[in-house]
Amino acid sequence: MTRSAALRRLVAGLATATLLAAACSVPEDGRPRALDYSRLPDDLAAPTESPEPTPLITQDVLIYLIDENNLLSPVARSVASPALPTAVLEALFSAPNEAESQQALSTALPAEVEVVLVEFNPSNDLVTVALESEVFEERLEGENRQLAVAQLVFTATENTGATRFSLMLNGDPVPLPTDSGESDAPVTRDDFHSVDPDYQPEPTPEPTESPTPTAAPEPTPAPETPAPTPTATASPSLTPEPGPTLPPGLPPDFRLDFS
Repeated sequence: MTRSAALRRLVAGLATATLLAAACSVPEDGRPRALDYSRLPDDLAAPTESPEPTPLITQDVLIYLIDENNLLSPVARSVASPALPTAVLEALFSAPNEAESQQALSTALPAEVEVVLVEFNPSNDLVTVALESEVFEERLEGENRQLAVAQLVFTATENTGATRFSLMLNGDPVPLPTDSGESDAPVTRDDFHSVDPDYQPEPTPEPTESPTPTAAPEPTPAPETPAPTPTATASPSLTPEPGPTLPPGLPPDFRLDFS
């Protein structure tokens, strides 16, 4: 074979290989297309049934609403388990549901509040609630303000086990209204007896009557002994002593002279 013939055969082989490669390549597509799942293998086909959602596990917690007598009323609400203190406070800020409204229950807390933090410190028995709100103070005045704070105090202490409570609003500590006035120190449930339905004031002891002193018996006077009636003693009659006896036979006019 001549050299030129060999070169021609090599060029022809390369051309054939190029054509075969072009025929076996995946064609390019300039736009997306929906896949036909019926032509895909079973392990790549989309599932025909959606998976069942994982059931949400909940638990009941106690929050405090307000009854028609303006007293706190404990109510059970369901939250995701385990119940985080923040979730409990968020449930408190939710409006009363239909069943609660039928029982004439309401809330003094505004709904436009974000619960930022609920922190319990066992070392000083204190739970601190931090809120973010532009309307909290504006919506709460007078009696409503004390009721709203009492709802927070009772709900937070109920679900954390703390006895002392403090409130932060927009990053600043808030003085709290109590039965005895504004308090800058942490408060407890005892500061809200006026709205606590379980508070039973201690009965005022009745004054003990002192026994009436018994009068000492008056001494019975001894019977008076009548003074003896003096017996009159007869004075002895003065009988003149008899004069000297004159001898008989003297004349009548005879006298004795004793001078």
